[in-house]
Amino acid sequence: MVCLEKLDRSDFEEVYRIMEQSFPADERRKKEGQQKLLDEEKYELLGVRNEGGLLAFLAVWEFAEFVFIEHFAVSEKARNSGIGGKMLEELARQKAGKVVLEVELPEDSLKKRRIGFYERHGFTFNEYPYIQPPMGEDRHEIPLRIMSAPEPLSEDEFQSVRTELYESVYHLSLIHISEPTRRVVIS
Repeated sequence: MVCLEKLDRSDFEEVYRIMEQSFPADERRKKEGQQKLLDEEKYELLGVRNEGGLLAFLAVWEFAEFVFIEHFAVSEKARNSGIGGKMLEELARQKAGKVVLEVELPEDSLKKRRIGFYERHGFTFNEYPYIQPPMGEDRHEIPLRIMSAPEPLSEDEFQSVRTELYESVYHLSLIHISEPTRRVVIS
């Protein structure tokens, strides 16, 4: 078991450093935008530390029906130590209900390994098409999938999760996904 503790503003620089090492630009906000999320009531950072500093973090949104893991990253010095799986188990223990997250399509071995990691920890790969809206003006939308634990999402649950994410996390009010291109159109 790991001690998953609530992080605060004083931890942000370390969190963002790990985020930059772990996620391409399109999968994260610019630093100022990411820091601004700390003012959001439903958003929190959880982490695991040792004497040397922050080992890993989870950036989560807690909604009435589910918890959304927006970012989950382990520092380079702690990768492949088993800490990530323990963090997911501890999060599931602390938060009641469904846990969802976004993953890239299984297009290469690394992406397949990442999906396999989540599956080994109780998540299901849901096949519903999903687009992550751009996380900033100079960012691009990304075709992803939603994984959920402890069980798959029904189509109605998926639609509800997608609506909540688009409105609360990405601050989009009217979303339409055009079918031929599957591009997100903001009205």
